[in-house]
Amino acid sequence: MDNKPVFVIAAEVAAELNQSVLIAKKLLLVASNARALALRAGESAAGFRPITDSIDDLVRVTLEASHTINLKAQRISQLATARTRARAALERFENVYIQAHNARHLHSLDVVHHQNQEEYSKLSHSFYSEAQNLHELLQTLYDNLRIAQIISIMLSVEASQADERYQAQLQSIANNVAELAKEIQAHVMLSLKTFSLFAQVNYAIKNTI
Repeated sequence: MDNKPVFVIAAEVAAELNQSVLIAKKLLLVASNARALALRAGESAAGFRPITDSIDDLVRVTLEASHTINLKAQRISQLATARTRARAALERFENVYIQAHNARHLHSLDVVHHQNQEEYSKLSHSFYSEAQNLHELLQTLYDNLRIAQIISIMLSVEASQADERYQAQLQSIANNVAELAKEIQAHVMLSLKTFSLFAQVNYAIKNTI
């Protein structure tokens, strides 16, 4: 597995989620078209209209989750940068203690050294906690998208009961919902796979704090 910088991983997660957002917006258009078609189909497609509300809810959840996850990824990237700097400062202190161990006033650095250790530990804990939370958010979003398959099945059932003049178009909408949802899931899954790099870093952090 590539040893990528955390900010690169965060950017890749954000890029995949951006694609999910674009596809989710297409779902909104599908829902709008479904309502218009159901209206023309009349009472025979009455059950189609309330199901489109579920599509709106799914899109809303996807957009909100994607926004939250992107902010979380940015936060993790910032924490990783700060942690790297704190670690570099710690290493400089340690080198000074080793190279100048007989220096007369060496212990005057102890307070600052201790503060730096505490800062590094605090950043590491925050990074681990935020990264774990990000993974949970991604997994929850992926799981929620499974609802789209249920929505698609319900739409197919309703399409089969509609006026024959509209059945093909309504079925096409049901298929579009399923296909677009799968595309979103694929991007979220790529984000989860990318996140395995975070997990690798987290394991190292957890065992040093």
